[in-house]
This record gives sequence, C-alpha cells and structure tokens, in this order.
Amino acid sequence: MSTQEDSFYGGIISYDIHTYWNNNVKEERDFALALREKVLKEYAEDIESGKIRAHKPWDKPIGPHPISMWELDFKSPEIFVKLVPFFQINHGSLSVLIHPRTDKGDLKDHTTHALWLGHKQRLATGFLKD
Repeated sequence: MSTQEDSFYGGIISYDIHTYWNNNVKEERDFALALREKVLKEYAEDIESGKIRAHKPWDKPIGPHPISMWELDFKSPEIFVKLVPFFQINHGSLSVLIHPRTDKGDLKDHTTHALWLGHKQRLATGFLKD
C-alpha cells in the first residue's frame, strides 16, 4: 500500500527532467555535459539502484524537444526532493524542463503541468498526444 511519503499527489506516476543546450554554442554544450557528469557522479548510488534512470545526450532535436538535451527520469518523491533543488542550484543558464508523467496525456504533462528552470523552450507540441 502506498503512503503519502512514497507516492506523488494527483496520480502522478513519475517525473522527467530534460536539460537543454544549444549545440552550436560550445560553452553551453560543455556545461550541459559537465552537469550530466556531475549528476552521474553525485547520484551514482540512486542510478545504480534504478531509482534514477539517466538517458544519453541527444545532439539534435528529438520528439517535442526543439534543441539538444539529455534526460533523467524517476518515480519517487524521495528523488524529487533531491534532484529538483540540485537543478535549481546547478543549471547555470541552461533551460531545464521538469514534468510529470500522468494519465492526463503527454501534451498536458509537457505544458500545463510542467515546471521550467531558466528560459522556457518552445516545444514541438504536435508530437504530444492529449
């Protein structure tokens, strides 16, 4: 049985965090990939245990994401309270999308329900289903 401490409010199943950079700006790319390495090192235990999944960087737009990005996902409030403050403090000038995964549809999850750190990117919402 789930308790308030180990489940999210409102039927949220999990969260994704997307970190964006302009691949034409070497400093931005380097910062984004260094930030990814910092996450991999600082949260190695949570990644190893499967509490956090770290995905490969994409050097080109993919799906609704208009520029290069890398992604993390996780399924527990315990990880949310660790990762969101980490990104608030460490994202520099990069754009970071933090969005839930719900049964309300990808479009709402990536737009209406989304949180942004830094500059909000214009997503290609035609890829997203209601």
